[in-house]
Amino acid sequence: MRGGREQRPGEARRGVSTRRLLLRHLWAFLGCAAVGVSLLTAVAVPQLDAQVRELRDDVAPSVRGSAAVRLAVLRADEAARHSIERGVAGTVGAGETAQSQLAAADQGLTQLADHVGSGMDQDISAANGLLEAYSNAITLATVKYQADGEMQKEKLAEAHDLLKGPDTGLLDRLDKVARAEQRRAGELSDQGALLTASWVVAAAALAAAATVAGLACRAISRRCGRLLAPWILAGAAAPMALATVPAFLAWRTAQSLNTARDHLSGILDIALTDSLPATAGDLTAAQQQVAATGLPDLSAFGWWNGAYVVVGLAGICAAVAGLVARLTTDYPERPVDWSWARGSWNRATRTKGRRWIAAAAALAVLAAIATPQLLERDPVVTVLGPWTGKEEDRFRGLMEAAGIRVSYQGTPAQREVLLSRVQAGDPPDIAIMPGIGELAQYRAEKHLKPLDDLVKDLRYAGPWRPDGKGHTYWWPVNANLKSIVWQSRDAVGRPGAPSSWCLGMGEDGAAGWPGTDWIEDIVLQRAGPDVYADWARGTGKNASAVWTKGPVREAWQQWAQFLGTDRERAEQALITDWRGPDNGTAFRETTPRCAFEHQGSFAQGDDGARLTDAAPLLPGGPYRTRAYEVSGDFAALFNDREPARKALRALFSEDGQKRWAGQGTMYSAMLPVMTEIADHGEVDSTAHAIYGRFLQTEVPRCLDASDVMRPAVRDAFHEAVLRTVAAVARDGKSANLGAILGGVQKVQKVTDQDEDIEELRVCSESRA
Repeated sequence: MRGGREQRPGEARRGVSTRRLLLRHLWAFLGCAAVGVSLLTAVAVPQLDAQVRELRDDVAPSVRGSAAVRLAVLRADEAARHSIERGVAGTVGAGETAQSQLAAADQGLTQLADHVGSGMDQDISAANGLLEAYSNAITLATVKYQADGEMQKEKLAEAHDLLKGPDTGLLDRLDKVARAEQRRAGELSDQGALLTASWVVAAAALAAAATVAGLACRAISRRCGRLLAPWILAGAAAPMALATVPAFLAWRTAQSLNTARDHLSGILDIALTDSLPATAGDLTAAQQQVAATGLPDLSAFGWWNGAYVVVGLAGICAAVAGLVARLTTDYPERPVDWSWARGSWNRATRTKGRRWIAAAAALAVLAAIATPQLLERDPVVTVLGPWTGKEEDRFRGLMEAAGIRVSYQGTPAQREVLLSRVQAGDPPDIAIMPGIGELAQYRAEKHLKPLDDLVKDLRYAGPWRPDGKGHTYWWPVNANLKSIVWQSRDAVGRPGAPSSWCLGMGEDGAAGWPGTDWIEDIVLQRAGPDVYADWARGTGKNASAVWTKGPVREAWQQWAQFLGTDRERAEQALITDWRGPDNGTAFRETTPRCAFEHQGSFAQGDDGARLTDAAPLLPGGPYRTRAYEVSGDFAALFNDREPARKALRALFSEDGQKRWAGQGTMYSAMLPVMTEIADHGEVDSTAHAIYGRFLQTEVPRCLDASDVMRPAVRDAFHEAVLRTVAAVARDGKSANLGAILGGVQKVQKVTDQDEDIEELRVCSESRA
């Protein structure tokens, strides 16, 4: 051996030859490294990763969901009984809170069915049936039998049994599901003997590989007289990294699994207590704590794993290369036999076609490793909004243009879906809603995150822009004009005849709101912005009788008298969706076609209808336009994540708003965009007319009153509209406005005032 000590004549042969020793080190190193890497990549990491994903994606949502459903039905029961005790059941039945909570419970059970483990299907099915039966019983108690004391007591007792009956009640069914999921969480947080053994053996094999590499360096130093073998030293360090990094990640993941299990257990300890007022806040906090628990991602393609596997394999290859180079250099006459590897390579790349296949396979492997990393750097933003159809397409196009990946859910049952998700501790990142009164409620419950840094220095018009007092929790993403009437270019009619108007009162989950726009517009034009704003907020010196006396009662009477001139048209309005039979936004196109439609700018169809101010055409008029009623969709942040903030920046920016500006039914509340389009924008005459009215500084703009009201009052408003139309259709006149409006006044009186909407900005300032 060159560079080594020669054996003297007669000297006894010492141990194994250097060449053979290095070969043994080489094969031992390769064997130990292969065992360690194989166990890590094929057993240890994937199995632990599967447990993490199941706990994070299924068990945690199911435990949170069962607790949320339980909370929802308890809140619904409490609200329904309070509705009876406070004497408002005759007006609102079980009440807005009970109805929305029952809807949230129904949504929660649907979502729960997607996450629970096997064997729970029957319990979920039973819970669905019990919820439906309970809802029917509580509805009968608060509506049909609200004037029959004995029957009401019977139905309330029936509802109690359905809800809290031992073993068979809805709560016990939910408890059974929750405890089963808790047991599943305990099983997943326990790594078990097989998984633990795979980690131990993998770590031991990699440690042995590192030891063998170190012994090879020692042998080269002692027998060959070389002090350093850098390539082999790298090979000694690489297996140690492969052993310690995943061990650290496994320990961290195990700790997180245990923490999540304890948090889920805490949720159940709170949720399974029937003392609702004392536990509701604690339950919400516990759910948010679980939602915020970050379980490490041990995916085989996770960036941590990708980094250490690539570096580790490079180090292993370096050690092999160092040993082979040493043997080839010192023993050129007897090199390491790699003919089998060269033969395999030559056979695999013998033809051009095979070389292309090999290259494609290599690229596929690289893509499989790289693609998840790219996706991980650009996470998905969850958005819940009211837009469907073309409006949804425009939103998705805006997000795509900004390079933002979104998971968007557009639904007419937005209130119920959002409530269900919030109570389950899993709200969307962003919610887009028209009702700032409802957003104020979420703000009061501390679910919303401030947007101050996102909206600083943005020039938006009032009243869409919040007044700037304190933190900003919502911001407009589009705007609509409501104090207008669409006039058909083809149909002819008289403004004083209901038969000339589109009067549909229906919409999924919000029937009656088209009628509220008529009454709001009449109040605004008759009484002015100040009275209108106090009515919307439930404030002012006349708040205790605002519904039963004065401008609101007078406006309601004018509208009822208008409807009373055509009972048949009123009856048709009660059962007709304002969007027409195909749920489009061109109700005017139905047959026979209406001559007039009192709807907002979002109702622009493709029939060429012209818009004009509503004030001169309203019942009891003509009035002068004292203000314009407007509306908008407002974005609020529920999860303070940078990707979600990036999406909001795109929505709020001037570039983003310009994408709304001239596209049919989407308009902007941003002043620079308004001004540009009103002056010289390349849009149709309708958009010019709308932006021209937005910019009339001498005429204030006021938000839709029902969008500002507390949810319970808003729903009572919708119901009162429907009751009025029904009375007109039945009797040709409004049966008893005093009773109808008195019921709404009572709802406003008993509604909790915690939402703090008294300071909400309703109208913009006029600058004559």
